Amino acid sequence: MKSTAAAIFTFVAGVIAAESSGCSKTSLPDDIELGKPFDLDIDSTSINDTTSTRNYRIQVPKSYKPGNAVPLMLSFHGRTKTAKNQYHLSQFSNSSFGFEGIAVYPQGIKKVGTDSSYQWQGDVEAPSYINDVKFTLELIDHVEKNYCINTSQIYASGKSNGGGFTGLLACDADATKKIAAFAAVSGAWYLDKDTQQLPACNPSRKPIPFLEFHGIIDDTIKYEGGNNSRDNGNTTNIPAYINAWAERDGLDVNANKTGTLCSGYQEVTTFKWGETLQHYRYSNFGHWWMSEFGNSDKENVTTCKEAAATSVILKWIQQWSL
Repeated sequence: MKSTAAAIFTFVAGVIAAESSGCSKTSLPDDIELGKPFDLDIDSTSINDTTSTRNYRIQVPKSYKPGNAVPLMLSFHGRTKTAKNQYHLSQFSNSSFGFEGIAVYPQGIKKVGTDSSYQWQGDVEAPSYINDVKFTLELIDHVEKNYCINTSQIYASGKSNGGGFTGLLACDADATKKIAAFAAVSGAWYLDKDTQQLPACNPSRKPIPFLEFHGIIDDTIKYEGGNNSRDNGNTTNIPAYINAWAERDGLDVNANKTGTLCSGYQEVTTFKWGETLQHYRYSNFGHWWMSEFGNSDKENVTTCKEAAATSVILKWIQQWSL
Protein backbone atom coordinates (compact mmCIF):
# COMPACT_ATOMS: atom_id res chain seq x y z
CA MET A 1 0.00 0.00 0.00
CA LYS A 2 1.68 3.20 -1.14
CA SER A 3 1.31 6.25 1.06
CA THR A 4 0.44 9.72 -0.14
CA ALA A 5 1.17 11.35 3.21
CA ALA A 6 2.55 14.86 3.39
CA ALA A 7 6.27 15.51 3.10
CA ILE A 8 8.49 14.54 5.98
CA PHE A 9 8.27 16.40 9.22
CA THR A 10 5.01 18.16 9.45
CA PHE A 11 3.95 16.82 12.85
CA VAL A 12 0.40 16.22 14.00
CA ALA A 13 -1.55 19.44 13.81
CA GLY A 14 -2.68 20.85 17.13
CA VAL A 15 0.03 19.22 19.26
CA ILE A 16 1.33 21.73 21.78
CA ALA A 17 5.06 21.50 22.41
CA ALA A 18 5.94 20.29 25.91
CA GLU A 19 9.18 22.17 26.47
CA SER A 20 12.15 20.75 28.32
CA SER A 21 14.15 22.73 30.89
CA GLY A 22 16.80 23.31 28.21
CA CYS A 23 14.40 25.66 26.43
CA SER A 24 15.45 28.37 28.88
CA LYS A 25 19.01 28.31 27.53
CA THR A 26 19.87 31.06 25.05
CA SER A 27 22.93 29.39 23.52
CA LEU A 28 24.32 25.98 22.64
CA PRO A 29 26.70 24.04 24.89
CA ASP A 30 30.29 25.14 24.25
CA ASP A 31 31.33 21.92 22.51
CA ILE A 32 28.48 21.87 19.97
CA GLU A 33 28.29 23.32 16.46
CA LEU A 34 25.10 23.12 14.42
CA GLY A 35 24.99 20.56 11.65
CA LYS A 36 28.02 18.57 12.83
CA PRO A 37 28.34 15.36 14.87
CA PHE A 38 30.07 15.37 18.24
CA ASP A 39 31.08 12.49 20.50
CA LEU A 40 30.36 13.31 24.14
CA ASP A 41 29.87 11.57 27.48
CA ILE A 42 27.76 11.73 30.62
CA ASP A 43 28.05 10.44 34.16
CA SER A 44 25.80 7.40 34.49
CA THR A 45 24.81 4.98 37.23
CA SER A 46 23.87 2.27 34.72
CA ILE A 47 26.81 -0.01 35.56
CA ASN A 48 26.58 -1.72 38.94
CA ASP A 49 24.61 1.30 40.21
CA THR A 50 27.87 3.20 40.57
CA THR A 51 28.90 6.35 38.73
CA SER A 52 30.82 5.76 35.52
CA THR A 53 31.18 7.38 32.09
CA ARG A 54 28.89 6.51 29.20
CA ASN A 55 29.26 7.84 25.67
CA TYR A 56 27.03 9.05 22.86
CA ARG A 57 27.12 10.91 19.54
CA ILE A 58 24.84 13.87 18.91
CA GLN A 59 24.03 16.10 15.98
CA VAL A 60 21.98 19.26 16.35
CA PRO A 61 20.53 20.36 12.99
CA LYS A 62 21.45 23.64 11.35
CA SER A 63 17.81 24.72 11.69
CA TYR A 64 17.92 24.53 15.52
CA LYS A 65 17.16 27.73 17.42
CA PRO A 66 17.52 27.92 21.22
CA GLY A 67 14.09 28.28 22.81
CA ASN A 68 12.24 26.50 19.97
CA ALA A 69 11.33 22.96 21.03
CA VAL A 70 12.29 20.17 18.60
CA PRO A 71 11.81 16.38 18.54
CA LEU A 72 14.50 13.96 19.75
CA MET A 73 15.44 10.72 17.99
CA LEU A 74 17.49 8.04 19.76
CA SER A 75 19.13 5.51 17.42
CA PHE A 76 20.83 2.40 18.87
CA HIS A 77 23.59 0.56 17.00
CA GLY A 78 23.81 -3.18 16.47
CA ARG A 79 26.02 -5.57 18.43
CA THR A 80 29.75 -5.17 17.52
CA LYS A 81 28.96 -1.75 16.00
CA THR A 82 29.30 1.78 17.39
CA ALA A 83 27.43 5.05 17.71
CA LYS A 84 29.47 6.38 14.80
CA ASN A 85 28.45 3.43 12.66
CA GLN A 86 24.78 3.94 13.50
CA TYR A 87 25.08 7.64 12.69
CA HIS A 88 26.20 6.78 9.16
CA LEU A 89 23.88 3.78 8.77
CA SER A 90 20.58 5.32 9.89
CA GLN A 91 21.11 8.75 8.27
CA PHE A 92 18.73 10.46 10.68
CA SER A 93 21.11 13.43 10.78
CA ASN A 94 21.26 13.69 7.00
CA SER A 95 19.35 16.91 6.27
CA SER A 96 18.12 15.56 2.92
CA PHE A 97 15.73 13.28 4.87
CA GLY A 98 14.10 16.35 6.40
CA PHE A 99 14.37 15.56 10.12
CA GLU A 100 14.74 18.89 11.93
CA GLY A 101 15.03 17.40 15.39
CA ILE A 102 18.10 16.41 17.38
CA ALA A 103 19.44 12.91 16.76
CA VAL A 104 21.38 11.08 19.46
CA TYR A 105 23.31 7.84 18.92
CA PRO A 106 24.03 6.16 22.28
CA GLN A 107 27.10 3.97 22.61
CA GLY A 108 26.80 0.46 24.01
CA ILE A 109 29.64 -0.95 26.12
CA LYS A 110 31.68 -4.09 26.42
CA LYS A 111 31.58 -6.38 29.42
CA VAL A 112 33.67 -4.71 32.09
CA GLY A 113 37.25 -5.99 32.05
CA THR A 114 36.90 -7.87 28.76
CA ASP A 115 37.54 -7.29 25.07
CA SER A 116 34.05 -8.46 24.10
CA SER A 117 31.81 -6.72 21.57
CA TYR A 118 29.86 -3.53 22.13
CA GLN A 119 26.29 -4.50 22.88
CA TRP A 120 22.99 -3.59 24.51
CA GLN A 121 20.85 -5.06 27.23
CA GLY A 122 18.79 -7.88 25.76
CA ASP A 123 21.63 -9.68 23.97
CA VAL A 124 22.35 -13.18 25.29
CA GLU A 125 25.86 -12.10 26.29
CA ALA A 126 24.84 -8.81 27.95
CA PRO A 127 25.75 -8.92 31.67
CA SER A 128 23.00 -8.30 34.22
CA TYR A 129 24.99 -5.55 35.96
CA ILE A 130 24.61 -3.21 32.96
CA ASN A 131 21.25 -1.43 32.89
CA ASP A 132 20.95 0.24 29.50
CA VAL A 133 17.34 1.27 30.14
CA LYS A 134 18.62 3.41 33.02
CA PHE A 135 21.37 4.83 30.77
CA THR A 136 18.77 5.74 28.14
CA LEU A 137 16.59 7.57 30.66
CA GLU A 138 19.65 9.37 32.06
CA LEU A 139 20.66 10.38 28.54
CA ILE A 140 17.18 11.71 27.75
CA ASP A 141 17.26 13.79 30.93
CA HIS A 142 20.72 15.09 30.04
CA VAL A 143 19.68 16.14 26.53
CA GLU A 144 16.49 17.75 27.80
CA LYS A 145 18.49 19.91 30.24
CA ASN A 146 20.94 21.10 27.59
CA TYR A 147 18.70 21.57 24.54
CA CYS A 148 15.16 22.70 23.84
CA ILE A 149 13.33 19.39 23.37
CA ASN A 150 9.64 18.81 22.79
CA THR A 151 9.29 16.20 25.55
CA SER A 152 6.15 14.78 23.95
CA GLN A 153 8.04 13.93 20.75
CA ILE A 154 10.89 11.63 21.78
CA TYR A 155 11.42 8.50 19.69
CA ALA A 156 13.56 5.35 19.82
CA SER A 157 14.91 3.25 16.96
CA GLY A 158 17.67 0.72 16.45
CA LYS A 159 19.25 -2.00 14.34
CA SER A 160 19.69 -5.68 15.31
CA ASN A 161 20.64 -5.81 19.01
CA GLY A 162 19.82 -2.09 19.06
CA GLY A 163 16.43 -2.91 17.57
CA GLY A 164 15.92 -5.60 20.18
CA PHE A 165 16.80 -3.08 22.87
CA THR A 166 14.30 -0.65 21.35
CA GLY A 167 11.71 -3.36 21.95
CA LEU A 168 12.80 -3.59 25.60
CA LEU A 169 12.32 0.16 25.95
CA ALA A 170 8.83 -0.20 24.46
CA CYS A 171 8.07 -2.75 27.20
CA ASP A 172 9.45 -0.67 30.07
CA ALA A 173 7.06 1.25 32.33
CA ASP A 174 9.42 4.19 32.84
CA ALA A 175 10.71 4.44 29.26
CA THR A 176 7.18 4.48 27.84
CA LYS A 177 6.43 7.54 29.97
CA LYS A 178 9.18 9.39 28.06
CA ILE A 179 9.24 7.86 24.55
CA ALA A 180 6.30 8.29 22.19
CA ALA A 181 6.99 5.65 19.52
CA PHE A 182 9.43 2.85 18.69
CA ALA A 183 10.95 1.45 15.46
CA ALA A 184 13.21 -1.58 15.02
CA VAL A 185 15.20 -2.66 11.96
CA SER A 186 16.23 -6.35 11.80
CA GLY A 187 15.51 -6.56 15.53
CA ALA A 188 16.98 -9.31 17.72
CA TRP A 189 14.60 -10.52 20.44
CA TYR A 190 15.94 -13.42 22.49
CA LEU A 191 13.98 -16.07 24.35
CA ASP A 192 14.94 -17.00 27.90
CA LYS A 193 17.22 -20.05 27.86
CA ASP A 194 15.13 -21.84 30.47
CA THR A 195 11.55 -20.77 29.78
CA GLN A 196 11.88 -20.05 26.04
CA GLN A 197 9.77 -16.95 26.64
CA LEU A 198 10.42 -13.31 25.85
CA PRO A 199 11.10 -10.93 28.76
CA ALA A 200 8.08 -9.48 30.53
CA CYS A 201 6.47 -6.56 28.72
CA ASN A 202 4.74 -3.99 30.93
CA PRO A 203 4.50 -0.58 29.22
CA SER A 204 2.95 2.28 31.17
CA ARG A 205 0.31 3.00 28.53
CA LYS A 206 -1.62 1.47 25.65
CA PRO A 207 -1.40 1.39 22.75
CA ILE A 208 2.34 1.54 22.10
CA PRO A 209 3.13 2.61 18.51
CA PHE A 210 5.59 0.07 17.10
CA LEU A 211 7.15 -0.27 13.63
CA GLU A 212 9.32 -3.24 12.58
CA PHE A 213 11.36 -4.09 9.46
CA HIS A 214 12.80 -7.53 8.70
CA GLY A 215 14.25 -9.41 5.73
CA ILE A 216 13.14 -12.97 5.09
CA ILE A 217 16.67 -14.04 4.10
CA ASP A 218 18.17 -12.75 7.35
CA ASP A 219 20.49 -15.56 8.49
CA THR A 220 21.73 -13.69 11.58
CA ILE A 221 18.37 -13.13 13.28
CA LYS A 222 16.10 -15.43 11.32
CA TYR A 223 12.64 -14.29 10.31
CA GLU A 224 11.12 -17.56 11.49
CA GLY A 225 13.13 -17.49 14.72
CA GLY A 226 15.61 -20.06 16.02
CA ASN A 227 19.31 -20.00 16.84
CA ASN A 228 21.22 -16.87 15.93
CA SER A 229 24.30 -16.98 13.70
CA ARG A 230 26.54 -17.25 16.80
CA ASP A 231 24.59 -20.37 17.82
CA ASN A 232 24.33 -19.13 21.39
CA GLY A 233 20.79 -17.79 21.60
CA ASN A 234 17.28 -18.58 20.43
CA THR A 235 15.36 -15.69 18.88
CA THR A 236 11.63 -15.26 18.54
CA ASN A 237 9.62 -15.78 15.39
CA ILE A 238 9.10 -12.28 13.94
CA PRO A 239 5.39 -12.62 12.99
CA ALA A 240 4.71 -14.01 16.47
CA TYR A 241 6.53 -11.03 18.00
CA ILE A 242 4.41 -8.58 15.99
CA ASN A 243 1.20 -10.46 16.84
CA ALA A 244 2.09 -10.17 20.53
CA TRP A 245 2.29 -6.40 20.11
CA ALA A 246 -1.12 -6.43 18.43
CA GLU A 247 -2.58 -8.20 21.44
CA ARG A 248 -0.91 -5.84 23.92
CA ASP A 249 -2.15 -2.84 21.94
CA GLY A 250 -5.71 -4.17 22.09
CA LEU A 251 -5.85 -4.95 18.37
CA ASP A 252 -7.35 -7.93 16.60
CA VAL A 253 -4.38 -10.05 15.49
CA ASN A 254 -6.22 -11.09 12.33
CA ALA A 255 -7.41 -7.59 11.42
CA ASN A 256 -4.21 -6.30 9.81
CA LYS A 257 -4.33 -5.03 6.26
CA THR A 258 -1.75 -6.50 3.92
CA GLY A 259 -0.19 -4.54 1.08
CA THR A 260 2.71 -4.64 -1.36
CA LEU A 261 5.47 -2.16 -2.08
CA CYS A 262 8.22 -2.23 -4.70
CA SER A 263 8.14 -4.95 -7.37
CA GLY A 264 9.96 -8.00 -8.64
CA TYR A 265 12.86 -9.21 -6.54
CA GLN A 266 12.52 -6.11 -4.31
CA GLU A 267 8.96 -6.93 -3.26
CA VAL A 268 8.02 -5.81 0.25
CA THR A 269 4.90 -7.01 2.02
CA THR A 270 3.39 -4.69 4.60
CA PHE A 271 1.19 -5.72 7.53
CA LYS A 272 -0.60 -2.80 9.14
CA TRP A 273 -2.98 -2.40 12.05
CA GLY A 274 -3.80 1.16 11.08
CA GLU A 275 -0.86 3.40 11.94
CA THR A 276 -0.31 2.00 15.45
CA LEU A 277 1.43 -1.24 14.54
CA GLN A 278 3.21 -1.92 11.26
CA HIS A 279 5.55 -4.62 9.94
CA TYR A 280 7.53 -4.51 6.68
CA ARG A 281 8.75 -7.86 5.28
CA TYR A 282 11.51 -7.68 2.63
CA SER A 283 12.01 -10.47 0.10
CA ASN A 284 15.56 -9.46 -0.90
CA PHE A 285 17.06 -8.39 2.44
CA GLY A 286 19.18 -10.13 5.00
CA HIS A 287 20.41 -8.67 8.27
CA TRP A 288 20.74 -5.12 6.94
CA TRP A 289 19.33 -1.61 7.29
CA MET A 290 16.88 -1.22 4.40
CA SER A 291 18.04 1.58 2.10
CA GLU A 292 17.29 2.75 -1.42
CA PHE A 293 20.94 3.73 -1.92
CA GLY A 294 22.93 0.93 -0.29
CA ASN A 295 25.01 1.42 2.85
CA SER A 296 27.75 -0.08 5.00
CA ASP A 297 25.51 -3.05 5.79
CA LYS A 298 25.13 -3.99 2.11
CA GLU A 299 26.22 -1.68 -0.69
CA ASN A 300 24.73 -3.60 -3.60
CA VAL A 301 21.30 -4.51 -2.18
CA THR A 302 18.61 -1.83 -2.21
CA THR A 303 14.89 -1.39 -1.77
CA CYS A 304 12.53 1.08 -3.40
CA LYS A 305 12.06 4.59 -2.00
CA GLU A 306 8.66 3.78 -0.48
CA ALA A 307 10.16 1.01 1.67
CA ALA A 308 13.45 2.64 2.73
CA ALA A 309 13.60 2.32 6.51
CA THR A 310 14.85 5.83 7.34
CA SER A 311 12.20 7.57 5.24
CA VAL A 312 9.42 5.30 6.50
CA ILE A 313 10.39 5.83 10.14
CA LEU A 314 10.60 9.59 9.82
CA LYS A 315 7.24 9.79 8.09
CA TRP A 316 5.57 7.41 10.56
CA ILE A 317 6.71 9.15 13.75
CA GLN A 318 5.17 12.45 12.64
CA GLN A 319 1.80 11.41 14.02
CA TRP A 320 2.96 10.20 17.44
CA SER A 321 3.13 12.40 20.49
CA LEU A 322 2.68 11.77 24.21
